[in-house]
Amino acid sequence: MEVERKEINVDALKSANLPIIWILGGPGSGKGTQCDNIRVKTGFCHLSSGDLLRNEVVSGSKRGLQLYKLMEMGELVPTQVVLDLIAEAMVQEVYGGKAKGFLLDAFPWNLDQADAFVARIGQPKKIIYLSLEQDVMIDRLLARGNFDDNRETIEKRCANFQNQTRPVLEKFKDLVTRLDANRPAEEVTADILPALA
Repeated sequence: MEVERKEINVDALKSANLPIIWILGGPGSGKGTQCDNIRVKTGFCHLSSGDLLRNEVVSGSKRGLQLYKLMEMGELVPTQVVLDLIAEAMVQEVYGGKAKGFLLDAFPWNLDQADAFVARIGQPKKIIYLSLEQDVMIDRLLARGNFDDNRETIEKRCANFQNQTRPVLEKFKDLVTRLDANRPAEEVTADILPALA
């Protein structure tokens, strides 16, 4: 199924030369929490590809309806469409004059997304990898109690992280700061902030 593409001019984004940070880690490693904490302390813009996709669907736009049908069928949204949404949000922040940098929450998910992002927008300044043992991830997500968080689906998400995202960390290892995420969130945030410099 075709999804409408938008031509996004990323020249302003590239010339703004703002730091871009990828926040990666397995399910339940605290990516969203850390992005929120860092956003408050730095003024960086927190972007989640999942939130951008959901917002587009809720908007009722033609593209949103196409995305809804795709997701309803259990199909993956094409990388270039996800990148359209991210690039659009980043450019809006630059034109709004508020952004001091960007935190990409759980994106890129795989090498295809990473390579497409670098080709279209540029290389991240830093990659923060929130490292956590799988049994801790499972316990955290089961305790959270979301409707889709059962042991089987969580183990599948952990396996996807190992198979899909770990190669991103390996390819860009020179940019990666690995942090132990099995600590209080405030301690992890305190370690991330100097790593962004």
